[in-house]
Amino acid sequence: MERQMHSVGRLPVSSRAAAIRLAGAALALAQVPSMALAQRGIGGTDVPQDSSVETLFTEFLHYAKLGRFTAADAFARALLDHPDATPVKVLELSDKDRLSIDTLQILVKNSTVGDNAARVLELIEKGQFEKRKDPVRIQANIERLGGDPQQEYDATRHLRDSGEYAIPAMVSTLLDDSRKRLWPRVSTALPKIGKGAVNPLVIALRVRDESVRLNLIFALGEIGYPQAVPYLRRLMGDSAMPDRTRSAAAAAIGRIESICGRTFGVSAAEEFQALAERYYDEDPTVRADPRLETANVWYWNDDQQTLRAVPVPTRIFGTVMAMRCTSEVLQLAPDRSEAIALWLAANIRREGRLGLNVESGAPAEQGVTDDTRPANFPRALHFSQAAGPRYAHLVLDRAVEDQDTTVALGAIRALRLTAGPASLVGTEEYKQPLVKALQFSDVVVRIRAALALGNALPTSQFVGSPMVVPVLSEALSQTGRRRIVVVDADAANLNRVMDALRDGETDVIGETNFFQALTRARKEFENVSAIYVSTDIADPSLAEAMVRLRAEFTFAKTPVVVLRKGQHQDISEEATRDDPFARVVTAAADATALLARLDEINADTGQTPLDPDLALSMALEAARTLRTIAANGRTVFDFGGAEPALIGGLRSPNEELQTACASVLALAPTETAQRSIAHVALDANNTESLRVSAFGSLAECARNHGNLLEESQVSALVRMAQSDPNLTIRTAASQALGAINLADNKASEIIRGYYGG
Repeated sequence: MERQMHSVGRLPVSSRAAAIRLAGAALALAQVPSMALAQRGIGGTDVPQDSSVETLFTEFLHYAKLGRFTAADAFARALLDHPDATPVKVLELSDKDRLSIDTLQILVKNSTVGDNAARVLELIEKGQFEKRKDPVRIQANIERLGGDPQQEYDATRHLRDSGEYAIPAMVSTLLDDSRKRLWPRVSTALPKIGKGAVNPLVIALRVRDESVRLNLIFALGEIGYPQAVPYLRRLMGDSAMPDRTRSAAAAAIGRIESICGRTFGVSAAEEFQALAERYYDEDPTVRADPRLETANVWYWNDDQQTLRAVPVPTRIFGTVMAMRCTSEVLQLAPDRSEAIALWLAANIRREGRLGLNVESGAPAEQGVTDDTRPANFPRALHFSQAAGPRYAHLVLDRAVEDQDTTVALGAIRALRLTAGPASLVGTEEYKQPLVKALQFSDVVVRIRAALALGNALPTSQFVGSPMVVPVLSEALSQTGRRRIVVVDADAANLNRVMDALRDGETDVIGETNFFQALTRARKEFENVSAIYVSTDIADPSLAEAMVRLRAEFTFAKTPVVVLRKGQHQDISEEATRDDPFARVVTAAADATALLARLDEINADTGQTPLDPDLALSMALEAARTLRTIAANGRTVFDFGGAEPALIGGLRSPNEELQTACASVLALAPTETAQRSIAHVALDANNTESLRVSAFGSLAECARNHGNLLEESQVSALVRMAQSDPNLTIRTAASQALGAINLADNKASEIIRGYYGG
């Protein structure tokens, strides 16, 4: 999966040095006139097949600085395809050229070679990441802490670059009696690691050695990040801890409060709950770096007294940590309902982002691995249904508030499996989320909520009950076609992108004006699968358009793919920053790349797009639910409101849905219902099986409500019952004819038709 990792702000260079180098790179490139547009390339460039990685990297930058972007792009592609172009190797080459990073940054934003320059930058950043976690390098820098002041300074700087990866070795050093000479230097260096040290350090507070624990506590206080507070507060409240530990924890909290300029609560449980909420919300202060594919969850091995990192996909880091923090809450306050509900919600979201169906409890279903869970860890549905309806309502309430489709679907499924009518609806506040879900922005959630309420067959009115049948009607019209909106100020590229996205299962509308596009989307599409918008739109700008989209209920979580034009790298990054439902692609991308970005959004956010199979499944279930409502007769729902949609369902290309809709209409006491069924039954162009089913539904309708057919339909029915050449059809028609119970004696007429003397 290609990631947006074009920013290199994490590379360890001082701001002053970076400014000097950037100025130098800009000066070199400024010698090239009209860099953004000029193409003084040399046509098709043949890159020698035996070129080394170093040669390819050097030639790429050389031709780029000359403004020969066709040649530069050829060398960049060859470099990226070279089997020896490892991240660390390319990083080492970039280190030899002090202007390389800044040159690449300028190329990304201002040239036609920008996409491949961005990929080279990404490779360099990956090399930096691999280098900083190298255990041999980390151990060497810990040893250098014991050198002269300059060596200590350099070693501390390198350990700070290593961040969280340096902490296990530093803690192990503090526990190693043979390395006592390094203890003071390691203790001094620990707080200087900064924010990256916090997550492993709070887990290492479980260490048995009190002196080491005191050093870790002091480091956390000096680092000053609030996520350490719950762990320190727990130490304070642990009567088994020595007084020195408890006092040190209190002092560290005081230091953090001083640094942050705020005070914290006195309850460890409340602080863990608050931290869990921040992880669940993916607050920028605690979330994992979204540019990286994995993030570390830290564990303490009590037997070996060591730290261990378990990498997880970055997209589930927040949910895993939220589950971890709520588990800590429940250790301190076992009956805390909001902690239980948050754990359940986080688990559902985690499972969805692993690519699993959150509405299923099948143990055998496979998704992306989460190594923080044991091999026999049950599915999310196991926990949600075991918790019971009240907690499923609480989870759904959170999902509705967040407009989180995945969590909502998991919660509704648990409600359907565990809740009876009394547990689903009522005046109690906690029972309202299911009704609120009838107005959810995602059509699948709306329909699932309506199915749950419809099948419960409540007999008393409740707030929102009139919405159930209309939503079930909505389900009958779903096709699962993907509906995409494109907004591009350039009409030519607008048409190109629309053509690239349009296929047999995708409808696309496009406009050069953002507001006109949204107006059409509201009128022409029942739901929007994605919005593609270019960086050069105006009135509103891209940034303003994103704000407007996210502020509108319908589009709050709609996937947005930004089409980046020319020099608009900054514009695209600013518009998509901190938005997990947005990605960037070059405006010239082909259909594969355009759709790949949409697939990335759906995978990372755990969304399940409505496809034709799911649409049909829900339509069939909606028809069966309407049949149950109609047959019950005592529920608060009036299925008659669905009649137009049911009649529309008779025109579906799917015979199973046609049959299901006819069976519901059989219970409707209206002329339009009965005549619509007859139209299907009498149409010789329909399949035999559909016509037989329709005749059966027509007979049922006539038995319940008498003859409501037009004269022409009665005549056609009589003819078929008397003489249709297909005996199966003739027999089915005869059942319907008998059920309408005509006043004149058609039985005699039919018998006489077979008179043989």
